[in-house]
Amino acid sequence: MKLSLRQKFNAYLGMTKRNILMFFKDKSTMFFSMLAPLIVFVLYIVFLKDTYLSGIYKDVEPLKEFFEINDIENVANAWLLAGVLGTCTITVALNSLQVMVGDKEKKIDYDYNSSPISGSIVVLSYFTGAFINTFLISAGILSVGLIVLSLIGNLYLTATTVVLLFLVTILGCASSTLIMMIVVSFFKSSSALGAFSGIISAVVGFVIGAYIPLGSFDTSIQGVLALVPGSHIACLYRNLLMNGVLDNINASLMNVDNGELVNALKDVFALNLNLFTYSVKEAFMYIYSGASIVVALGGNILLYRLASKRS
Repeated sequence: MKLSLRQKFNAYLGMTKRNILMFFKDKSTMFFSMLAPLIVFVLYIVFLKDTYLSGIYKDVEPLKEFFEINDIENVANAWLLAGVLGTCTITVALNSLQVMVGDKEKKIDYDYNSSPISGSIVVLSYFTGAFINTFLISAGILSVGLIVLSLIGNLYLTATTVVLLFLVTILGCASSTLIMMIVVSFFKSSSALGAFSGIISAVVGFVIGAYIPLGSFDTSIQGVLALVPGSHIACLYRNLLMNGVLDNINASLMNVDNGELVNALKDVFALNLNLFTYSVKEAFMYIYSGASIVVALGGNILLYRLASKRS
């Protein structure tokens, strides 16, 4: 039986809606998808905030009369939000795709294969559902984070910067979802994927510089971590969220330190990635993140074709 274009589209919408609802109905999956961002937040409040701020306050003591000292805390808060968002786009995407493995376990994929619905529509529905889930949660956290930080301080964000933050969220969600689809395709049981998700939740914060700024690592380690697309997304968040405060500090100092304080803060919080011997700027991060989407999409198409041949 050959389906019409409208029937295919309706099937795609139906399966996508089903994948979205399954994620939001499973409270445990939602919790564990948010575990890594919660870890970032708790670690920052309990351990990292005072550690970083006390050291920075000591270093800026001779210059504190020239600028608003609370801006230092605003910089650290912006770094926290960037870390939370960077981890969220990865862990929520991974947990949203558990429905793929669940369908394998329950043999639902057999029903799909025996139906007139093509495999490409099934794969696209998995991607769309996971992408929408990840974007909704990430955009929600971004919105709440911006409101909270605006109430306790000032990030000096422009309307253009806010729009770019949401565009980076779309870019990060698409990249993470496509990459995680490749990873999830190799799992055959929900328990195995759950264990893997726990490991990712613990590790991802270190990889993208959410727990410890990448500038604290050795150059060679920074180079390896910079190969991860999520590191570029997190760094884009850091630049967009922190540059306004840093520019305000620089303007307040009126060049009395030749920009050394702001440059030092940019190095400490890794606003530029070190890809081994190259210092990566924002333009390259956008290109790299976009390229990761293209490569991951190609990988998913290849895996789909291989799976079709096996079946």
